[in-house]
Amino acid sequence: MQELASLVDISQPAPKLPAGHPFANVQSDHYWSANTDVEDTGEAFRVNFTNGQVDFGNKINDITFVWCVRGGQGAAVQ
Repeated sequence: MQELASLVDISQPAPKLPAGHPFANVQSDHYWSANTDVEDTGEAFRVNFTNGQVDFGNKINDITFVWCVRGGQGAAVQ
């Protein structure tokens, strides 16, 4: 979740990404993170690139995009 949320720039119009970002076809919508809510394992963190908000969404019922990131040393969220 930290990596995904670090892409947000709330000063920009939707999608809330920094000016000059290298990404293509980013939707102004929610994107899943790989982090499950520890209090409700049926939900996971997501980042809303319409407004920059980080919240939870239901893993089964919510329609949300995914954004693949490269793993590697230091990529784990604690």
